[in-house]
Amino acid sequence: MTVYNLQTRQKYDSLEPPAGDGQTAQEYVICCHVSEVGALREVFGWDESTMLECTNLDETVRYESFAGYDFASLIYADVYGAELVQREVNVFFAKGYLVLILPDDEGPRLAKLARGLRGAAEAAKAAEKGDVRTLPLLYHFIWGHLAADYSETLEALEDEMEALSELILAGAGPSQITRIGQLRKAAYTHKKLLRALSYIGGQILMDENHLLNKSNAHYFRNMSTRLLKLYDFADHLYTLSGELLHTYDSKTAARLNETMNKLTVITLFFGPLTVITGIYGMNFDRMPELQWPLGYPAALVVMAAVSLAIYLVMKRKKWL
Repeated sequence: MTVYNLQTRQKYDSLEPPAGDGQTAQEYVICCHVSEVGALREVFGWDESTMLECTNLDETVRYESFAGYDFASLIYADVYGAELVQREVNVFFAKGYLVLILPDDEGPRLAKLARGLRGAAEAAKAAEKGDVRTLPLLYHFIWGHLAADYSETLEALEDEMEALSELILAGAGPSQITRIGQLRKAAYTHKKLLRALSYIGGQILMDENHLLNKSNAHYFRNMSTRLLKLYDFADHLYTLSGELLHTYDSKTAARLNETMNKLTVITLFFGPLTVITGIYGMNFDRMPELQWPLGYPAALVVMAAVSLAIYLVMKRKKWL
């Protein structure tokens, strides 16, 4: 756990100093993990439902205003090869504190978020500059990192879909349909999460606890617009994954048609020959060609002539 006092620029590794200094005007930025949530509730008196949300890690997006503070449960989603990984981040925001709660297995992206928030808190000026307050800007930093994370992930998905489309056009294979399914699932998951996050953007601007002001609110209006655009991007990728599936089906159908054409050509060549051999395979007594000395060579010549005629006709019609 890291506790940073914006006024004194002091850093602590526990809640003892902010809980005992008695300075209600102090502002704190706290980064911790889920296993440390219990101690936080004793200090700030958070609602029980938010505690359950923090500890259950059910990977759902939620935003709610309680008496004196706002609570947000956010989802960071990323794709590692064939695996879609979702990690939940919980944020408490009030006039006197900003608390970022990470899962114990935070991963590289969330570790980067925590480092960035701590760095931004240490770099921020303790005194308010004009009408702009520091804590809302740090709160906006978390949302900005979330949006950047989704943007990077979606762009990576788009690049992979484009590369996969070229591979499919070069030749569809069984492994590609599996990857299309994985990418389609990833695009749908991002679309669903970003839809929920875009709703939260509007809820933040309602500001029921009056945590923002006019100078801070425009940052979140821009963020709300950005989340809506990211939702549109995710929706586009989901549509693109459907087009990939259509391309794969078309390519597979074309390859099947090509195979059927080859089989049809073979059938056209051997069909007449089969009829001729079938006729001469019948055991009738009065078949004059059976007693003819040149009957066998003549039958071969007829077969060759029929095959040549079929070949010339198909070549002329450009079937070969």
